[in-house]
Amino acid sequence: MPGENILIVDDEALICASFERELSAKGYLVDTALNGAAALEAVTKKKYDLALIDKNMPGMDGIETCRAIKKISPETVLIFMTGFFDKENILKEKQFVDAGGRTFHLYKPFAAGEVQSVIQKALSDRGTV
Repeated sequence: MPGENILIVDDEALICASFERELSAKGYLVDTALNGAAALEAVTKKKYDLALIDKNMPGMDGIETCRAIKKISPETVLIFMTGFFDKENILKEKQFVDAGGRTFHLYKPFAAGEVQSVIQKALSDRGTV
């Protein structure tokens, strides 16, 4: 749904830039944050329809960031993303969901069109949670 506000939270500037370029080209309004603190600052200033949050970041990790964003902006759909698929991340995904986020199994590296597909599904499902 182009026109939606999306926040990308990842400590890798290259990933943020890649998301911003791809999603802006699809008509989304995209902002980026390189850590949890910057994400919290962003959500206090602007309403986001969706945020993609990396699990592993220095300082506040993705789960802490999810909890904090949910307190400020409970209507924002939060999606967990990680570069690893292992037993520990399955537990972290559960904690992310328990903290108010949603998971659509977005694991790096992403396949072509996967990010767009996940965003469309998350935004269309947001009223059914």
